[in-house]
Order: sequence, then structure tokens, then C-alpha cells
Amino acid sequence: MNSKKLILGLAVVILIMPILSACGPTTVDAKLKTYTILLDKNSAPAGEVTFHVHNDATDLKHEFVIFKTDLAQNNLPTTEEGIVDEEGEGITFIDEVELEPGEAQDLTVNLEAGNYVIICNIDSDEMHYEHGMHTAFTVE
Repeated sequence: MNSKKLILGLAVVILIMPILSACGPTTVDAKLKTYTILLDKNSAPAGEVTFHVHNDATDLKHEFVIFKTDLAQNNLPTTEEGIVDEEGEGITFIDEVELEPGEAQDLTVNLEAGNYVIICNIDSDEMHYEHGMHTAFTVE
């Protein structure tokens, strides 16, 4: 291969790589701790979003549940038992994963523009949502 073709080929690769990488899902790292959800980003562009979810708790199972809603993160509809009513008024259930202590999973979802709330809805003796295990997330 002559040097002109090699240079041209490299130039095409350099120009196309950013376009190809922009087509992939946005990734968000999520850490679940006792009564806390920590995200490395609070927003993402519309489309595929992959949440890398890790349960950092050493003794508690946690859930990572995504709802589309315009309600405040601490004002979702709850049941008499104190967990979020996943079919309640004003929220749309998107998807969820459940993780044992120390476990990690990826959750890939296709999100439309709008407001979301991510919660843990475990209904053990301690109501995780009521203890503040929720966070807002925006899709633009």
C-alpha cells in the first residue's frame, strides 16, 4: 500500500470514529449504598442509556428501578405498605434490576426526553424509598 492511501485511510478512520462512538449508548455509573443512589451523571441525551449498577452495600439487597415522571423524586405514589406503587398515577415504570450485596449488573434502556426518578423499592423491614433511596435523572 502506498503512503497516500495509508494516510487517506487513517484520515477517514479519524473522522469516522467520533461519529461511531456517538451512536452507542450513553453510559452512567450507578452505585447503590445503604439508602443512597449515586450516579456519575444526572442527565443523558435521549436514546439508549446503559446504567452500570453496582450494589456497594455489604449486607442489603437493593433494586434499581426507573420511572418516567414529572413528580418530585420524594413524592411518588406509595402503597399502604410504604413502597412505591409501580402502577401508580403520574409515573410510568421503565425497567429494573435487583442486586445482591456486592453484585453488579448493566441495565440498558431506551429513554425518551423527559424527567425520570430512580429508586430502590425494596420492602424489607426498612422501606428503602422512604429512607431517601431515590434520585432524579433528566433525559434531554
